[in-house]
Amino acid sequence: MPNLALLFSPRGQLFRTVSGLLMASFLPARLQAQGLPLTSTGFLPDAAEEQWPMRPDTLGRLPAKSRPWRAAKGAFTWGGQLRETYENYQGYYWGLGQQDRNGYFLQRILVHADGRWNARLRLYGELQSSLLWGRNGGPRPVQDLNQLAVQQLFGEVRVWETGPTSVDLRFGKQVLHYGQGTLLDLRDANVRRSFVGVKAILRRRALRVDAFLMRAVQTQPGLFDDQADATQQVGGIWVTQRKSKATSALFHAYYLVVRRVQSRFTQGVGPETRHTVGAAWQYRQGVWSGYSEVDGQAGTFAGHPLAAWKAAQQVTYTVPARFAPAFSLQAAISSGDANAQHKELQTFNPLYPKAIYYGFIDNIGSANVVLVHPKAEVAFLPRLRVVAGYYRFWRQSTQDGLYAPNGAYLLPALTQERAIGQMLDGVVSYGPSAACALQLTSSYFIRGPYLRGQPGLKANIFFTGLRATLTF
Repeated sequence: MPNLALLFSPRGQLFRTVSGLLMASFLPARLQAQGLPLTSTGFLPDAAEEQWPMRPDTLGRLPAKSRPWRAAKGAFTWGGQLRETYENYQGYYWGLGQQDRNGYFLQRILVHADGRWNARLRLYGELQSSLLWGRNGGPRPVQDLNQLAVQQLFGEVRVWETGPTSVDLRFGKQVLHYGQGTLLDLRDANVRRSFVGVKAILRRRALRVDAFLMRAVQTQPGLFDDQADATQQVGGIWVTQRKSKATSALFHAYYLVVRRVQSRFTQGVGPETRHTVGAAWQYRQGVWSGYSEVDGQAGTFAGHPLAAWKAAQQVTYTVPARFAPAFSLQAAISSGDANAQHKELQTFNPLYPKAIYYGFIDNIGSANVVLVHPKAEVAFLPRLRVVAGYYRFWRQSTQDGLYAPNGAYLLPALTQERAIGQMLDGVVSYGPSAACALQLTSSYFIRGPYLRGQPGLKANIFFTGLRATLTF
């Protein structure tokens, strides 16, 4: 395996690659002029991937979100998001630690600007302000408070273009958001996650290939005090292929490598280098839709080998009738450590996943877990949806403990009980437009035998949340 630290050094392979690509970008013989994109994506979780095109016949009546400049050779786009949230946990983490009966308020503001000099050169910047009020015990680490930070700041240059094929180089601070967010996600908690490094993007019609080498950014609560974390490095290749004939499908194939100076599992604490190879498939055909994912992991932990895996499947059927009721079933299983006394580690690591992995309570992640999750949705009005779900959790290995959504070690094995617990949740959401959304959530987590056997866990969890989001 290559030395990732060396790749980031001025004399390393990354430095030489970036320098070569930047020099290549100024060779006109290798480039063909092309206009700015003509297709609109609308609002996306990562605003840096949005396209708000300017067609030649509408340059005189464009929306305020996007404006041409340099005689319409370039474009300037801006926007953002305001999100206000109220959360109330009764029995937070099953009564472990300090509790807050009155709830608390979260606010997040994102503002971005996207300047395109032409089809080849681009500069993108995004600011984030994430605040917290009224939480007993103060902010939770990383996810609640970041007063003001540069969320993204990167330059992008098109280094190759011929026919339908193009290659872009993006360097600087940015997010990694791929697939369903089960491995690489922008962590849509109050504070988002970002990385710093370089990414190359190849596009050819419905094919996209991303290759990247990054360092994680360490989140701090103050003003512009985030910094790159040299102890966490991630690299990889993510391939996406879209099919849209009789079946609308999206295929993902990926290889990821993560190096952490210190990780913690039931076996103990030590350095970790983990390689993940996987594939996923999203599809929709008529009344059926679904998602499948299979991952395998290898590498070393604390100087000894590791081998882990995960499989997930979701199928949804939408009834072609009034209110469009939809019924889905999700099942997932990920490996846990078979024996803490043996040196080989089998615990799956979700790397950099969603902030809340299953349901709407931030307690259980995707390591050492077996899940069954049926769900029903009904659209009573065009923009009003009601969702009800049920979750059942077990440990895959009774020799391993419980892990948080971010993969952090949470609770030890202690007992041989396999059943973790069950959870009910309900969501009422109303979106008067694509830019505005209201969501009311309620969840109830009932402890199973494994949790009841843990000292200090004396309560079930009842959660209520109310969120308003305005995107512009």
